[in-house]
Amino acid sequence: MCFDLQHGLMDFSDLLTLLPVVTGTDITVLVRVAANQPDQIGRVLDIGAHGVIVPMVNTAEEAAAAASACRYPPAGSRSCGPMRPAMLEGLPYLASANDRVMCFPMIETKEGLANLETIAATEGVDGLFIGPMDLCFGLGIAPGDFAHPEFTQAVANILTACTRANIAPGMFGYNASLARAAIDQGFVFASIGSDISCFRAGLTEAMAIASGLEEATAQSAGY
Repeated sequence: MCFDLQHGLMDFSDLLTLLPVVTGTDITVLVRVAANQPDQIGRVLDIGAHGVIVPMVNTAEEAAAAASACRYPPAGSRSCGPMRPAMLEGLPYLASANDRVMCFPMIETKEGLANLETIAATEGVDGLFIGPMDLCFGLGIAPGDFAHPEFTQAVANILTACTRANIAPGMFGYNASLARAAIDQGFVFASIGSDISCFRAGLTEAMAIASGLEEATAQSAGY
């Protein structure tokens, strides 16, 4: 589950309510921070996120900065103040945190693609995450043209870089079908949509059933 502080409608205060809801479950919680800033990264880890997705990472140096913000010294520069993990686990969290938190830089620009191999090989980077729409913009192709040869080649290059670096590739999927296609292609994880899109899809289906449109559609399709 990803809580989105970059483009979503929530802010940091919402995480204080949402993170406890999934505590104790098998859900892995990632937070997409608004920017590659150590205070933002450290703060969401301090309240219980298992990892961060970091937008607009263009160079190995920027990837290294994000990874460093996720780890305590000597492996990184994260400041010690894990509020929620300390309440739940106490001091043992500090001994294992560096191995447990995850850092996923986003590849979504032409510059990021140009530096793909060095970003993927950066110490402390656990995977790469694709923002498909921004990647379209970065490549200079129409937003949403995921079948464009430049886009498909870029995706293939990202998968290859992750395989070489032995890290996990992830993809933002706008619906379940795109997520399934990403997994079939070799991605380790993919989103199945946003809370808004899932709510819209469920409400649309419910309205179709209530109005009889779903049955009429099924009959016209021969089902």
